[in-house]
Amino acid sequence: MNEKERYFKQVYQESRDKIYRICLGFTGNHIDADDLFQEITIKVWNNLNSFRKESNINTWIYRISTNTALQYLHKRNRSDKFRRDLKSENIITENAEHEYSDHEEQVNRLYKAISSLKEIDRIIIGLLLEENSYSEIADITGISTSNVGVRINRIKKALSKKMK
Repeated sequence: MNEKERYFKQVYQESRDKIYRICLGFTGNHIDADDLFQEITIKVWNNLNSFRKESNINTWIYRISTNTALQYLHKRNRSDKFRRDLKSENIITENAEHEYSDHEEQVNRLYKAISSLKEIDRIIIGLLLEENSYSEIADITGISTSNVGVRINRIKKALSKKMK
């Protein structure tokens, strides 16, 4: 195993769960999240040599993840599939052979609610759920720290409304 492979393996192990939750937050279902996750993983691998280590590796991966997720949604938006997904019930519950526990249902409802937010709000709440500080979220999104706080309060209210 060469140095790039070892470094990628380490980065992958540390960030895969966070990346997947970002994917789920953007797509609202596991099928599309799996596709998006694979696309992001490939981009991280292909661009790992270009990471200049001027910022934290997690910040770099979040940027790749959110940019790829936005591109993915724009592609999906152009297809009829996107319109069907918005009108249909959550794919997870439609196709599931077994019942989910209350907790899993709540999590799925939360991700579906997050996926209905505006793009920047999905990014912000995803980063917050990954326990990034307001200043880290500001660095990643390019908005001011105080604006991050205001947006997070609005996002929480919107999600609370959607969950009721």
